[in-house]
Amino acid sequence: MSNFNLASLPPSMLHKILSKVATSHLRDFSSARVAFSGFSQIGREEYFYRSADLFNLNDWIDEANLLRTFRLRCYQSSNLEAIYMRDGTQPKEAHTLLPSTTRRVGAKYS
Repeated sequence: MSNFNLASLPPSMLHKILSKVATSHLRDFSSARVAFSGFSQIGREEYFYRSADLFNLNDWIDEANLLRTFRLRCYQSSNLEAIYMRDGTQPKEAHTLLPSTTRRVGAKYS
């Protein structure tokens, strides 16, 4: 098998890989950001935290501080799952957050 170059992958694929790593083990998420500059760049983008899948995040006890920091960053980036989890908004009411959240991030919602 020949060597595989991560830098040859498009940013969207790197985003998906880093998202999977983050939801399975936050310590590996931190290591991936250190090991590859492409992951480091994506891991600093607000979009990454806004689109993170928090419902599938493994809540490892030994990583409680990393987990809180990660979830807080997602919340601050207007991630709807993070808003739901933090504010305790009921699923039927979560759709009411969409118009105000999209205005905050500059998206259009109608």
